[in-house]
Parts: sequence; structure tokens; C-alpha cells
Amino acid sequence: MDIKMIEADPLAESMQRMVQEHLADMAPTAPEESRHAMDATGLADPCVSLFQMRVGESIIGMGGFKDLGDSVAELKSMRVSPEFRGRGLGRRLLDELIGTAAQRGFTQLCLETGTHVYFTAARAMYQAAGFTPCPPFGGYQLDENSVYYRLQLA
Repeated sequence: MDIKMIEADPLAESMQRMVQEHLADMAPTAPEESRHAMDATGLADPCVSLFQMRVGESIIGMGGFKDLGDSVAELKSMRVSPEFRGRGLGRRLLDELIGTAAQRGFTQLCLETGTHVYFTAARAMYQAAGFTPCPPFGGYQLDENSVYYRLQLA
């Protein structure tokens, strides 16, 4: 499978579909006030770098990071399409994002993810990649529906 990672425009129609699918998947996992996935407009913020994972012309995944200042970035909107899950593509996407963040000068990568069973595989993947639990960062508050991680890049 020839997989490519390219920077993406979240406002492009093809990416809006991926973002909407991501938001729809998040809806049943926590109350609205505990869901922190960004919509396409939020992902279009200049502080966010968004990437798409492609096979040929098909977008099969996405992920990005948001510049929080002080050389810290927050991982955002990690997703692999359901029909491509279980093949290690989430880890490949994560590794690409970690490498790109480091190349762009970030020294720390943080993330917030859910505590719902839906996120079990994601939490295991983040921990296997070296992310460790941390207190809430940025504007986050303690929330029973969220867990926070960080990874030192340099």
C-alpha cells in the first residue's frame, strides 16, 4: 500500500467529510462539554498544522498539531478511517506527526483524549509511543472524561 502524508486544508470538501466523520464518532463518547475535537474552522486556524494520510486519491486518515507557544504543540484530530484500522496506520500517522513537530522546532507534544472504552486502543498507542500521563495543560481542566499525555521531543 503506497501511503502518503501531505499537509491538508481542513476547509476542502474532502477533508470536511473526514472531520465530520471524526466529530460524529466523538459524539457518543462524552458530554458535549467534555469533547474537545476541533471542527474544520478550528482546524483552519493558522496555529494548526493538519495532515492527511492518502492511498492514491483516497484520504484514509488525518492528524495534526496546534502550536501552544513555548515550543509546545498539542496533537489534534488523530483519525484513521474504520476500514483501514488494525493495520498499524494510526501509529504510522502518529510517528509522522511526532517527526514533523520535532522538525518544526517543537520540544514537547501534548494531547488530550477520552477515557471512554472507544479510546482504549488510542491510549495504548500513545503510551507505546512514549507519551506519559500529565496534568491538564493549556486551557483544559480536570475532567473524568479526559486524560492528558505529553511527550518530550528534545
